[in-house]
Amino acid sequence: MNREIGRAGILIGSLLLVAGIPLLFVVQPGTAEYVITLFTVLIGIIFTLAMVLIVRMSQC
Repeated sequence: MNREIGRAGILIGSLLLVAGIPLLFVVQPGTAEYVITLFTVLIGIIFTLAMVLIVRMSQC
């Protein structure tokens, strides 16, 4: 994998986390906005971890 593609993927995942985590403390639990923000954070975590693993595996 090209290094720039991996870097862009990690930055996208980081953006989801940086935008989503603070919102979890602001939005009221039990609302639709909270559930959507929680899913966004989970997707960000999974995407970032997957990109880190793919970049690591492609370097070996």
